[in-house]
Amino acid sequence: MSMDDSDLALVNAAGRGDVDAFESLVRRYQGPLLNFIARTLGDRGAAEDLAQEVFLRVYRAASRFEARTKVSTWVFRIAYNLAMTELDRRKRRRTLAEALHRNGEEASREALADPGEDREFQEEIASALDGLPGNQRAVLLLRLHQDLSYREIAEILGTSVGSVESLLFRARKTLRESLGRRKQQGGTK
Repeated sequence: MSMDDSDLALVNAAGRGDVDAFESLVRRYQGPLLNFIARTLGDRGAAEDLAQEVFLRVYRAASRFEARTKVSTWVFRIAYNLAMTELDRRKRRRTLAEALHRNGEEASREALADPGEDREFQEEIASALDGLPGNQRAVLLLRLHQDLSYREIAEILGTSVGSVESLLFRARKTLRESLGRRKQQGGTK
C-alpha cells in the first residue's frame, strides 16, 4: 500500500469516527506541518496553535474528503490558507504584528537553523526569508523543505503551475539579492 493509499485509508477511517486512524494521521503530518507553518509565520508558538487548528479542520472534514487530490496536498492547503489568514491579520494590526515579529525572530531562526552551518549565515537567511511576501515564502518552503512538486504546490495554493514557477523565481531572486546586499555590506564572508 502506497503512502497516498495509506493516507486515504486513514482519512476515510477518521471520517467514520476512528480516533486511532486520526491520531496516526496527526503523527504522520505533525512534524512537517508544524515546520512549514513555523517557517511561514516565523513564530513557533503561533505555529503550534495553528497546527492544532489544521488538525481540527481535518478531523471535522474527514467524512467529506473526496480523493480528487492527495491527502498531503489537502492538509497542506488547509495549513497554507490558515497561515496566510494569520499573516493578513498581522498586517492589519501593524503594531501588534511588529511586536510578534520581534518576538518570533528567534523562533524563526531556530526553525531554520542547521547545526552544520554558520549561525550568522543562518540568521541572514532567516531575516531574508522574513522579508519575502507570504505567498513567495510559502512556495519556497513547500518546495525546499517539503519537496513538493510544482503541481502539488499549485493545488495547495489554489493557483496554476505557472504562478508557482513565477513565485518561486521571484522568491529565489529576492533572496539572492538580499543576501548579496548583506554580503557587500560585510555580513557574510
